[in-house]
Amino acid sequence: MPLKLTRALWTAALAALVVVPVALMASRAGGTSVLGMLSVGLGLLALSLLIVVVVVPSRVRSLTRAFGVEKVIGLHRWLGTLAILLVGLHLTVAVANHPILLNPFRATEAAKAGWTSVGALLLVGLVAARGRRPGARYEIWARLHVLLAGAALVLAGLHVFWLGNLVTDPVMRVVLSALVLVLLGVLAHRWVWRPLFSRQGAYVVYGVRRESPTVSTLVLAPVHLRRGGLRFSPGQFVWLRLRRAVVGTEEHPFTIASSARVTGRLELTVRDQGDFSGLLSTLRTGSKVWLDGPHGSFTDAAAPGSAGLVLLAGGVGITPMMSMLRTLADRGDTRSHRLVLAERGTEPLFADELTALSRRLDLQVTRTDGRRIDAELLDGILPDDLAARRDLDFFVCGSPSVTAGSLAALDQLGVPPARIHTEQFGWSGAIPVADGAAGRTSTEVPAPRSGGKHGRRSART
Repeated sequence: MPLKLTRALWTAALAALVVVPVALMASRAGGTSVLGMLSVGLGLLALSLLIVVVVVPSRVRSLTRAFGVEKVIGLHRWLGTLAILLVGLHLTVAVANHPILLNPFRATEAAKAGWTSVGALLLVGLVAARGRRPGARYEIWARLHVLLAGAALVLAGLHVFWLGNLVTDPVMRVVLSALVLVLLGVLAHRWVWRPLFSRQGAYVVYGVRRESPTVSTLVLAPVHLRRGGLRFSPGQFVWLRLRRAVVGTEEHPFTIASSARVTGRLELTVRDQGDFSGLLSTLRTGSKVWLDGPHGSFTDAAAPGSAGLVLLAGGVGITPMMSMLRTLADRGDTRSHRLVLAERGTEPLFADELTALSRRLDLQVTRTDGRRIDAELLDGILPDDLAARRDLDFFVCGSPSVTAGSLAALDQLGVPPARIHTEQFGWSGAIPVADGAAGRTSTEVPAPRSGGKHGRRSART
């Protein structure tokens, strides 16, 4: 299905989850006071938004493919903040309508559940804010974030059920039941089916190949060969875990480095930093791992009709670029492509293979040897014809400094924003770029994910 159509369908579906319940409630609220109707409407709107907030980051592949993980997480965060604000407004109106609610200890069970849900939601926001700080332990705050959010949703559901003003209406009872089924279905698929029963993600370690003293490639083969392995687009990533369990097992995201045309084998290139990534390089042949994916929209599928690709990578940010180049070579692509690598000269990655790929593709490889990617460097690499430059698509993946510098350079060269696709790793908050380039990049990336971008901060959905 075309990405534009997928985006449109998802936008309509998510909007319907929020708008339809409130519209139906308003149409059936005859005889209710204005304050009462406003209070119930704000509460129902907040509850519907919270369900969308939970659904959005639940690794729905078509959703992450259509919008990209960064936008999905950004939407999750923005809608979550909006839901908390709506809950505050709902509480304010409810107290204005029933002042006794100011004393939660004298209130009804429904009101107590509502108060506790509000407290849990505030803690969710606090934990999320603290978890984004440098040095915070992802494993701790992420699990606490999930537990608090689950408690807030359950308590909000009990609040609605015990109040009874919505569940006694037959139409609203059906609507609320549908919302609950959507939520349970998504959560069961995310937390039960994929971790425990999906056979597509079962892989066995075929071997570990050293690319440099600190970088290794994990070569995997599907356990169930008849399924042919994961089908992915070059540049996408997977979540990897070392054992099957719903909770209590660590998992991290890694970009697929192999060609999308080779489905019987999967390669993940990883920098040995952090306990988890360091462990991967020591896995023995025959060890089993489990993958969840593919996810992400940082792929050459985002560049239909392009005259060629310009790939700007920092260090191990070359991982998704290698998948793209290997796939292009296997496709027999005849366009002109350019790869610019900002890396330490003492650790050139894939040097021999890039030389071979340059013979299979019309590929120009430029290694900066410590020089930053700037407008002067790119101006000497790109075609002289400005019109020809506008027909190229630019992919940027690397550290915050590499990403910011590359985007600033592209902005100076007048590259159209629609032609720029970014993938930042690490945790740094907003990318510090000039105003002219700000619209071209994911302003905050919640998790590292390409090879070596995982470490301890893998907070992807």
